[in-house]
Amino acid sequence: MTTNPAAIKAEATRQLHQRGALVLTPDSVRAELGLSDDEFAVHFATRDDLLTALVVDAYDGMGERAEQALAQARESAAQPLDRWVAVCRAVRDWATDNPYEYELIYGTNIPGYDAPPETMVAGARTAFALIGSLRDAAEADALTSGEPEPLPEPVAAAVRGLAEGMAEGLPELVIGRLLVAWTQLFGMTGFSVFGHIAAFGEDPAAFVDHAAATMGRFVGIKA
Repeated sequence: MTTNPAAIKAEATRQLHQRGALVLTPDSVRAELGLSDDEFAVHFATRDDLLTALVVDAYDGMGERAEQALAQARESAAQPLDRWVAVCRAVRDWATDNPYEYELIYGTNIPGYDAPPETMVAGARTAFALIGSLRDAAEADALTSGEPEPLPEPVAAAVRGLAEGMAEGLPELVIGRLLVAWTQLFGMTGFSVFGHIAAFGEDPAAFVDHAAATMGRFVGIKA
């Protein structure tokens, strides 16, 4: 029997939804597909190879949704803050649409699995979408500039690194606050995915938009 990587990943995803990432194994996927060890190993030699493929797909799925949201906001000539909110909303919506994939990338660490650098490339797509909304704000003269805030040296070093890399051209004040907003975005998203957001009102999506707008203003987007 011959099976392509997409079929293997599809079965692995089905099992991920049924039992979770912590118990996902090549043996269970091989057995369901009727593959020999050698047939399976042609595509995924180890459990980590299979997990990495699923992690990359999950990051790409989230990143693509974020990129589409930014592109649509640009096409509609949305205001800078609304573009930021659109990206944040897309992250939350993708995660609630794909809770098991979200848990795979932002949930409990899988014992013995260390994600390789290739996952970071896929994971950066969402960050680049958020940064893109900030660049739009800067071009529209709607982004705060100013002296960087005092930061603990490890945080300041991270800000300098981003200023020399993916966030080049943005004020360090904005980059420092972006790091804070990033944690807030995924904290809020995790609340949505794992059912902890009901206390924030009858319309969780409305709260997410409100929180995202608040974070955007904190980062430095002028409303």
